[in-house]
Amino acid sequence: MKNMVQASTGRIIGRKVEETEHVIIRLGNRDYFMDRHIKGLDFETDAKITPSRYAFIFPEGLSFDSHVRVNLYSAISMQQHFNRSNFNQANAKALKQGLAVATPSEFITNYINVNEALQGRSVVYDASGNLVYGKKLNSYADKLNHDSWVYLNARFPKEEEKDTGFLGLDLVTITGLDKEGKRVVEIVPLEKCLETNCWADLESLNSQGFPTKKSPIEKYEPGKSIYFWYPIEDCVAWFVADLIRAYLNCCGDPQVSDSALGVFPVVNSTRNN
Repeated sequence: MKNMVQASTGRIIGRKVEETEHVIIRLGNRDYFMDRHIKGLDFETDAKITPSRYAFIFPEGLSFDSHVRVNLYSAISMQQHFNRSNFNQANAKALKQGLAVATPSEFITNYINVNEALQGRSVVYDASGNLVYGKKLNSYADKLNHDSWVYLNARFPKEEEKDTGFLGLDLVTITGLDKEGKRVVEIVPLEKCLETNCWADLESLNSQGFPTKKSPIEKYEPGKSIYFWYPIEDCVAWFVADLIRAYLNCCGDPQVSDSALGVFPVVNSTRNN
């Protein structure tokens, strides 16, 4: 008589993983439990936003020791806004709503983090403090990696003070509007970055969000390598991602407006978390 194996009488050697209040990420050879919801979050802003459509930016990254810590000052929209606007128009529209156009540093920092989260090495939280995962994370990453065309808050005029800016350029960021509606800007010397158009290593960013080293991988690897067009006088920064590659283009025309060209606005907290 043939032996029959019945599942109901077999030895239990595992169990179904139920959803818990944590997810696990791996950094190096260590695993970390991460909350599905940030407890005690008090992210306040004067801007009228839908928090579930904004992702927290980790400007200093996640701090790993026995616990995982992060500073939460700002969040970036997961959707493009203000399409059909040129550079100055998009910045003005964002500022009038209590927002700001993402700088290269803000955008690229978040872009890298989203791709790390896809690989189980980081997390993305929305501005309500809820974990972004599953289909929502995949959809967001696909938007960033393959379907984006945005202005970044960076313009490259000739340097005001001789021999201070890399390539003889300054970096201008639009930070506000005065009582007359004129742009308020921050002007600093451009930091050293790549000065050739090439595949760039995103682990080599300077403090302004521009890569300083060529990528050893001369192809598109989301979150790791990007094609970089170095800064040109009087141009602005674009981020462009299509089906085959992504560009950080620092020779963009500030006058271009297009139905596909917009910005990713950033909202800042009125208090620190």
